[in-house]
Formats: sequence, C-alpha cells, structure tokens
Amino acid sequence: MATIYSATTDGYVYKYATDTWANIRDAGTGSSSSSTTHYYFRPIRTFHTSGRGGNTYFVGRSFFAFDTSGISTAPSAATLRIFGYYIGSADVIAVKATKPDLSTGIANADFDAITGFTAGASMDGNVTDYSGEVTTWLTNAYNIIILNANALSDMASLSVFAVCLVEYDHDYKNIAPSGADFSSGCWFADEELTSKDPYIDYTPAAVTDNATFFGANF
Repeated sequence: MATIYSATTDGYVYKYATDTWANIRDAGTGSSSSSTTHYYFRPIRTFHTSGRGGNTYFVGRSFFAFDTSGISTAPSAATLRIFGYYIGSADVIAVKATKPDLSTGIANADFDAITGFTAGASMDGNVTDYSGEVTTWLTNAYNIIILNANALSDMASLSVFAVCLVEYDHDYKNIAPSGADFSSGCWFADEELTSKDPYIDYTPAAVTDNATFFGANF
C-alpha cells in the first residue's frame, strides 16, 4: 500500500445569489473561494431558500490535487480519504477535474473546472466519474471513497490527479433543491499536521517477474 497526500492548493468554490438555479449551478465563475482553509463545514453543498427578494441558491464544490508523476502503471486499487467535519447531510461523488495543479490554488474562476461539465445538463454521462455515490458522510472520521477504473487509469497517465467532490442529488444530477440545505464538511491539506489531511491510499500494480514467469532461460 502506498499513500499520496493532497497538495495545499486544494480548496472549495462557492456560487450563490438570488437568481435561478440554472444561473447559479451552471456559472463559469464562483462568488467566493479558498485554498488556504484548514477545514470548512459546507464546502460540498446545494442549498435553496426563498424570500421577498426571490429564490436564493448556493452551490459548493471542493477540489483536490495529487502528485501522481511517480505512478506509471494503473494501481490495482485505490481509495480517496477525506476527513469529514461538522455536517454530513449531502451525498457526494468524486469526478475528474482540471484544477487545481500542484502550485496554484483554487480560485473563483475554477467553479466549473470539471472535465466534461456541460451547462444545462446532468453531470451523469458527461463528466468522468471517479467514484460511485457516497450516501453516508462521516463528520469526525475519514470518509473512504473507492476510486473506480477511470481514476486508476488517470493516476497512471496524469502527472497531476485532480478531483472534484460535488453534491450528488442536485448539483451532479442538475435537479434544483427545494427549501433545504444539503451540505457535507471536510478538512483540507492546510491542516498543520497530516492526521486529517486528504490522501489517497493505493495498491501498486503487481510486477511480473519475467524470470519466474518464463523460466530462467527465456
């Protein structure tokens, strides 16, 4: 088993305003972001409230970057481990992202930095899923997200493995929430110690010993 920790460029981006669901969820630029926070209680979120001014929507997405330059063959298995914080009401899915890298932090402009994201459409069938839906989010322990074959392949082919965690039932599916808050919190790599940092555990691909496989005189 080997381990890779997330770069400190990880973080979250929020988009919020009194506006339509489509304009908030499909925006190209967020309203606020942070790549220097240690933890946040609503970095993966969809939320709706209504008042005299109209409907207000919030969408939060979290981004992580891992240095996979040392991996040349797809691992046989891998798990993304994210330490939860305070709230765990949102179902979550991991998808392929284009940001952050290993030197530049996440920013407002990275709100839609998801490979294959298409405005007005569900992410299902358009983006590259890195996991299945996570239906239980722990708030004071590591959430273990099993990475799929897409992720294992990209860990070998990409020098920077970038992941976005999005809220599944509304943001991922492009279904407007109604009068409710779906949020899950987590810790980021800026935590001083590594006890709650995001990381990936993976099993390197098995190495075939040709001398053993073919015989000593192959």
